[in-house]
Amino acid sequence: MDIDDAIYEIKKDMIDFLIKIINIPTENPPGLNYEKFTDYVSDYLLSLGYNVEIVKPNKEELKQLVRYGNGERPNIIATYGNNGVKIGFNSHYDVVPAGKGWLHDPYNAVIDDGKIYGRGSSDMKSGIAVQIYALEALKMVYNIKNITVKQFIVPDEETVGNKNAGTYYLVEKGYISSRNLDYLIFTEPLNPTNVGIGHRGALWGTFKLTGIKSHGGFPQKGNDTIRCAAKLINYIYETLSNKSNIISKYPIIPESSRKPSYLIGTINGGDWMNTVSDYLSFSYVRRLIPEEKIEQAIDEINDIINFGKKECPGIKIEFEQYYVTDSIIFEKSHGINLISKLIKEVYNVEPSLILSPGTFDIRFVYNKGIDTFNYGPGLLELAHATDEYVYIEDLIKSTKVLALFLKHFIKQ
Repeated sequence: MDIDDAIYEIKKDMIDFLIKIINIPTENPPGLNYEKFTDYVSDYLLSLGYNVEIVKPNKEELKQLVRYGNGERPNIIATYGNNGVKIGFNSHYDVVPAGKGWLHDPYNAVIDDGKIYGRGSSDMKSGIAVQIYALEALKMVYNIKNITVKQFIVPDEETVGNKNAGTYYLVEKGYISSRNLDYLIFTEPLNPTNVGIGHRGALWGTFKLTGIKSHGGFPQKGNDTIRCAAKLINYIYETLSNKSNIISKYPIIPESSRKPSYLIGTINGGDWMNTVSDYLSFSYVRRLIPEEKIEQAIDEINDIINFGKKECPGIKIEFEQYYVTDSIIFEKSHGINLISKLIKEVYNVEPSLILSPGTFDIRFVYNKGIDTFNYGPGLLELAHATDEYVYIEDLIKSTKVLALFLKHFIKQ
């Protein structure tokens, strides 16, 4: 039996496992069904011969680590073997809310035309399945004695933050460190012929506007936060976003993400249609290319506030920062070179080294002395999308890529 035969043997089990975990709605925010998910996956890993530990912040730590959501935040740390080269996999089990408009039930996963549909199928429960079954395929062919494989399956990636209860917490507590890991592979959906070596920078926060209520019959008596917010948002989209025409030289995907970007994702304000709004907040997400620095983005916040002071006299404007990170780029390494070679072998295409347009937990292990990169089965453009899916063929092929990566470190 070779690895192809082994993957064929375990294909049905892998698909069944993936469908099962998709059907547990781990939406974040707020953090639904986290313990149901980790109970199931922990028992599953135990049945595969792993030593399993559940690590979670205590109540005081949760106050610092969880802003969007509530409840326990369990992390799964599963270890197979205890000697040789130490290889870790990292994936998150939380998914963004499914929302409406699906043709397929997001939490009743189905197979249709070679695809598995469901929320999290691409981002990134397929990554969880592949990182587990890569080792299962290898175990069917080889006697696994001289590598150690660690599965880190974590919550709260989707709500990001300067800290979180998942990967950040495991790094801070020493579970993820150069002492117990030589390699760490994230399995985020960045397309299975790409190797992710970093991401763009980001600044997230909320603008908060305070004015004065008045009757809709004489709105001039109030200080209207909605009118002011309209001016600020127009300034962001029409002035700031058009100010820079720089295009990054770095391999960011998709091509459009090689430019800086601005997003107002939510607006909340007003009490009644016939009352001038005295309070409003809107979210703000600024994405930075590597040629920019966070200081520039912070200066833009001051520009927006100063513009508002001129255009909206009497309105108090504040900005509450939630999350900030510079762009992250990992140096080429043995692990990156090896996974690239294996992708070419399996897919018969030249792989690309790319940067993600959005940030992810890989930032927490930057400069930690671990050979780190991203490789997973999902398609980037399907992350967070309605009718999200993953190709079964990519499940199979990316499982083979990761199995061959592990095989490289087994002494025959």
